[in-house]
Amino acid sequence: MSSDISAKKLRSYLNPKYLKSPVITGAFFLTAAGIITKLIGFFYRIFLSRVFDEESLGVFGLISPVMMLVHAVCAAGIQNAITRFVAASRKDKASEAYSYLFTGIAISVLLSGSMAYVLFNQAPFIAISIIGERRCIPLLRIAALSFPLATIHSCINGFFYGRKRAAIPAWSMIIEQSCRVLTVYILFRLSVEAGLNVSLSYICVGLLAGEFSSAVFSCFMLAIKPDQGDFSMCKSLSFHKGISILSLALPISLNRVCISFISTIETIQLPKMLVISGLSTSDALSVYGVFSGMAIPLIMFPSAFTGSVASLLLPSVSEAQAQGNTKRIQKTICLTIGLCFLLGVACFLFFFTFADFLGKALFDSDIAASQIRALSFVCPFLYMSGTLCSILHGLGKTGITFLFNLSSILLRLGFIFLAVPSIGFSGYIYGTLVSQIFFDFLIILALRRYLVYDKE
Repeated sequence: MSSDISAKKLRSYLNPKYLKSPVITGAFFLTAAGIITKLIGFFYRIFLSRVFDEESLGVFGLISPVMMLVHAVCAAGIQNAITRFVAASRKDKASEAYSYLFTGIAISVLLSGSMAYVLFNQAPFIAISIIGERRCIPLLRIAALSFPLATIHSCINGFFYGRKRAAIPAWSMIIEQSCRVLTVYILFRLSVEAGLNVSLSYICVGLLAGEFSSAVFSCFMLAIKPDQGDFSMCKSLSFHKGISILSLALPISLNRVCISFISTIETIQLPKMLVISGLSTSDALSVYGVFSGMAIPLIMFPSAFTGSVASLLLPSVSEAQAQGNTKRIQKTICLTIGLCFLLGVACFLFFFTFADFLGKALFDSDIAASQIRALSFVCPFLYMSGTLCSILHGLGKTGITFLFNLSSILLRLGFIFLAVPSIGFSGYIYGTLVSQIFFDFLIILALRRYLVYDKE
C-alpha cells in the first residue's frame, strides 16, 4: 500500500504540467547559460593560471570579499525584494511591477555610487591598513567603477526573474562573462606584442567591461519590452514601495553584509594563520591563490544548475504562498532537496576520483589536486544550501536565514583561528565541511512543516 502511495507521489512530482512550469523552463535557460559561463570561466581560470603566478592570484583574491561586501549592501537584498514584489504583483497591473523596479534601482544606484566614491578615494587606506597588501590599491579603484553598473544589472535581472522571463538574465550572464574574458585576453595580447609587463589590473578592467556590457544589454531588453502601458519612469518612484523594498531587503542585505564582512576577516586572517602554521608569507598567499582561483571555481562548477534553480524558486514559492498552495511548496522543497543532494553525491565521487588528473591537467598544480579532493566532501551539502535559502526567502523568512548563515560562518571562522595554526590548511577544509552540514540542517529544520505536510 505504501509503495502505491509513494509511486503516486512520484508521478505527481514528475507530472508533465509541473515540469512545464516557468520554474523548470526558466531553470533550463539559466542552467544552459550557467554551463556556458562556467565553461568560459574554466578556460579563463586556466588562462590566468598560465599568465599569473599563484601568489598574484592570491593578491587578486584578497579584494573579492570587498566586492562581495559592496554588492551585499547595494544590490543583493534589493534584487531579491524586487523579484518577490514583482512576482506577487497583479498580472493586469504591470505599472505596479515597474514601480517596484525603478524604485529599487534608484535606491541601489544611490548606495552603490556612494560606496564607489568612498572605495575609490580610500583605496590606499583599505589596501594597506585593512587588507595588508599595497598591490590591491589599483585593483580596488578599478573595481569601484563597476559598482553602479553591477547594481543596475542586478535589479533588472530581479525584475525579469519575477516576471518569469529567465532567458534575459541568462543571456546577460553569457554577455558579461564573454566580454570580461575577451577584454583581458585583448589587453594581454597587446601587452605581449608591445613588450610590456602584463598587469594584474587587467583582471579588474575585464570585470568593469563585463559589468558595463551586461548593464547595457539589460537596459536595452527592458526598453524593448514595454508592456507597462501608459507609464512614466519618474512617476513610478514611490516612497511607500521604497519602504516595502527596504523592509524585505534589509534582513537579506544584513545577511550578505555579515557574510561578506566575516569573509573579509577570513581572507585576511587565513594567510596569517597559515604563516603561524609554518608557511612563509609567499607560500601562504600561493595556497590561498590556488584555493580561490583554481580549486573553488572547479568545485562550484555544478552550481550552474543549482544557482539557476535558486533564482527561479524565489518567485515561484512567493506566488504559491500568496495563493495558499502549500502542496506546491511541498513538492518544490522535496524535489529541491532530492535532486541537489543527488547532484552533490555524483560530484563528490567525480572530484574525489579524478582530483589528481584535474589538478594537473587543468592547472598543472599538485596543490590544486589535493584541495579539489579535500573539497569534494563538501559537494553534497554545498549545492543544497543556495536553493534552500531561496525557498526561505520566497516564504518571506529572510530574518531566520540571516541567523543561520551567521551561525555557520562564525563556526567556520572558529576553525580558522583554532585549527589552521595547528594543522594547516586542512583545518579550514574541516571547518568548511562542518559549517556547511550545520547550515543545511538548520534550514531543513526550519522547513520541517512543509516536509511532513500531506494532503490527498
